[in-house]
Amino acid sequence: MPVFKLKKVWEYCTYNKAFFVFVLILFAIINFIENAYGYYVDFTTSGLIVLICTILLNGYGMTITRDRANQGYRLPKLLPRDILILGIKSTIVFIVYLTIQGNVLDFVCSPLGFPPFDLEDMLFNFDETIRMLYVHNAINTLKFLIFGSISFYVTLFFMEIGLARLADTGRLLTAFNIVAIFKDINIVGWRYYARDCTTIMVAIVILGLLDSFFIPISFIEYFVDV
Repeated sequence: MPVFKLKKVWEYCTYNKAFFVFVLILFAIINFIENAYGYYVDFTTSGLIVLICTILLNGYGMTITRDRANQGYRLPKLLPRDILILGIKSTIVFIVYLTIQGNVLDFVCSPLGFPPFDLEDMLFNFDETIRMLYVHNAINTLKFLIFGSISFYVTLFFMEIGLARLADTGRLLTAFNIVAIFKDINIVGWRYYARDCTTIMVAIVILGLLDSFFIPISFIEYFVDV
């Protein structure tokens, strides 16, 4: 099943190969600029650049989600207004969900001696993960991995449906309607959706490991990120 889905994703992305290459290069450049200025948004010029890049990347991702919800079969056109509006709204959704996750991780992990966002970083920075095994108590490390993984999974589990609802309706508040999100998951099927959500997480881990260990040429990693 995962291989079949990856095949369908590849067919969707490469329906128009020239446009796919153009979009890939364009957003790889945007991703490069974002990484060059850092990951943390502050009230400086560099922070503004990072925010704009994040909005553009999120926005086009949301137009793809909307297109697939409408049974689209090829990458959607680059419509600046749609990308900007959906990018701003989806970035707000990310911030809200990840802030909740951060507070939970802070409550659970701070007593164990771990910073709250270490878990997400470790998916894409395996060197840091290895160092944690040596500098922290083994029991605390195990607790951190268990509670952190649960928090990360639960956040992703509900946030993905919230983002899909935003892409479908265009309304920000629908991404936070927990009752409606539960109903959507009921329609999809909890077991089926959990399987797909787990596949996404595994793909994130694999791409993170690929990015960290198996891509010696630095510029290629930006394409992998995209």
